[in-house]
Amino acid sequence: MHLKSLVAARTGGAMSAVVLGSLLVSAPQAAAADVTCSTNVYKRTFYKNTSFSGSPVKTDCDSAISQSWSGAPVSGVPSNNFGVRWSVTRDFGSGGPFTFTASATDGVRVYLDGVRKIDLWKGTGDTARSKSVNLTVPSGKHTLRVDYVNWTGAAKVTYTYGPRTSATYDKTKPLAPTGVKTAYNTTTRKTTLSWSANKEMDLASYSLYRRPVGSSTWTRVTTTTARSHTDPLVNPDDRTPYYYEVRAKDKAGNTSSGSTDTIVRPLPVVTSLTGTYDKATGKVILNWPLNTEPHFDHYTVLSNDKVDGSYVWVPLGTTRGSTWTTAPVTADGETRHYRVLVTNDGGTTTYNPGWLDATAAHELWLDIPDRIGPAYAPELTLGSCASGIQATATDYTPAPIRDFTGLAIERRTAGSDTWWVVLHKGYDPRLGATATICDPLPADGRTYEYRARTFDAAGNYSPYSEIRAVTVPVG
Repeated sequence: MHLKSLVAARTGGAMSAVVLGSLLVSAPQAAAADVTCSTNVYKRTFYKNTSFSGSPVKTDCDSAISQSWSGAPVSGVPSNNFGVRWSVTRDFGSGGPFTFTASATDGVRVYLDGVRKIDLWKGTGDTARSKSVNLTVPSGKHTLRVDYVNWTGAAKVTYTYGPRTSATYDKTKPLAPTGVKTAYNTTTRKTTLSWSANKEMDLASYSLYRRPVGSSTWTRVTTTTARSHTDPLVNPDDRTPYYYEVRAKDKAGNTSSGSTDTIVRPLPVVTSLTGTYDKATGKVILNWPLNTEPHFDHYTVLSNDKVDGSYVWVPLGTTRGSTWTTAPVTADGETRHYRVLVTNDGGTTTYNPGWLDATAAHELWLDIPDRIGPAYAPELTLGSCASGIQATATDYTPAPIRDFTGLAIERRTAGSDTWWVVLHKGYDPRLGATATICDPLPADGRTYEYRARTFDAAGNYSPYSEIRAVTVPVG
């Protein structure tokens, strides 16, 4: 029997559905029992009325909507005038064209995200009728709901949905695969990849591609319906890194873009190397990011040092940590060079060329502070000038090993402890390593003493020259 009249009743405190003819006007919904169903499995609720009002008599899970009840569907629900509601929220991946099909005796309605897509709401007795609709489902998660009521007689209902896989209709590319993981076996020297399942309902296969780092050419490794694969390529020396990506293909022949490129480094590498010089201890402290690859084994720290007249890379030691402190280093103002190599659990170590490489991420060029003064004192000579004493400082260190930038001359009164700087001047290499000053002094008969030294750019001074003395006659 049809519900022909407008009904508005409260049952158990919940507003019942309001039905006019065959059109649902409003239906405040009673909360279903707290039942959690598996992914893509319907939650099903039974009502002892056709308005889905009040609390459900029973709530359970149903993997498919395909029922035929000759009597009461569950205990507590009458054989006639009952309702059943199914709902599920699932991820449709990229979405695309779908077909919804429903068949039922009496009333059935199908909703997508609350919008009615199929409406067969009429008593049919024991005779079922069906309807199919073609529609486009947007990408992402959406909610399906199916409402079924049985007024009298046999209770039969089925509902199915599925993608339209013909290339004529389906122009939507699958989503790019995600969750790509890699594992490198240093014994077989092969790479195994795995990835997450696509949400597409019309997926046909996956294709795995690779390319060497530095190349733009992709090579297809395999096409598979599985979600993992071991690349048969044997890495010859454990040192060649490759990019991998996975692409998905649907039954209409549409192919996704590639997954995020995943780099496989058979040999882990140090991606950056930094360091500081500790002035208090004179030691260099090196730091780098700790590698987490399962085939990482240890690091080797090296310093580029002069051995038998030639600079070579000298191992300082090995560690599994990400920091290293050297022995004290002379603060000589020179540049020190350090390198950190990685060894995998198969025994292969980062390539270690004999030369320096300013662009290598695992190599550090560190300027050490200069705390060493010029080695030799200059020569000091004194004479007279128009207004006093002429003092000249000259350094005879050969130009190739000259390590100072200027000369300084100081003066004091004989018997005094206080020295005064009368000249502090950089020298011009083109004019020779010499500096002269005419020091104006009064003709007072006193004796004055002079000394000289050189200095470098870091402010370090050489030893003093011998002290020279001169007496100014009384004018």
